[in-house]
Amino acid sequence: MVKMKKMERNILKRRYWLFFVAVLITMAVSCSKSHEGPYYNYQNKNAVYEGNTYEFLQSQNGLFDSLLLVIDRVPDLMDTIKNYDITLFAPNNQCFTNALNNLNELRATQHKMPLSLKNIDLVELDTLLCRYVIPGNYVTDSLVEFSDGISVSSLRYDYKMHLRYNRQDANGYQNGGPQEIEFSDPKNSIFERYWVTTYTTSVNVHTNNGLVHLLSGGHEFGFGEFSGRMNK
Repeated sequence: MVKMKKMERNILKRRYWLFFVAVLITMAVSCSKSHEGPYYNYQNKNAVYEGNTYEFLQSQNGLFDSLLLVIDRVPDLMDTIKNYDITLFAPNNQCFTNALNNLNELRATQHKMPLSLKNIDLVELDTLLCRYVIPGNYVTDSLVEFSDGISVSSLRYDYKMHLRYNRQDANGYQNGGPQEIEFSDPKNSIFERYWVTTYTTSVNVHTNNGLVHLLSGGHEFGFGEFSGRMNK
């Protein structure tokens, strides 16, 4: 009888422990999602980085290796990222993986060889990458008063992008959560139903020459144009 009771207690303890672990996993997953699905949960503990924007990307333990690779490929862009006053909306590795997967799935149906960031069309890459770089300094405080957001011109080609400030809800309090920016490609349309929008997961990282906002890993680099432009 004693052994039986001991076994029952052990079974109950094991079940309780498994339930506790399951709850923790569920909480972790629910806390690591954005509007676009799972994202890298960057902790913005240091809002000021002592170095330029390019060096900040290098310092993030490989999270922006894909972005650094394409910056290095585009003529003169590295110099801009290092030395000029810009706001960078930084897509992480997953954003590029999303785009490449969609491109190469399409190419596979057409019996074409897969492409990588090292050999995709450079002119098209320049066009898309510059949309993530906005001349000037756009901290969240500068966007708060514009309830409809603002239109901004991106680097080199003056392509119009759109920024809108949001404050998420938290713990039952409306607008009591973290700040975010809706970063949209309006596709040259005034009608929002045609826009492609992504969201930040961390904002207002100040560097020596500019500002960085980190984008959700659910974003597909190129705002839906990557496959169409690169499938040649």
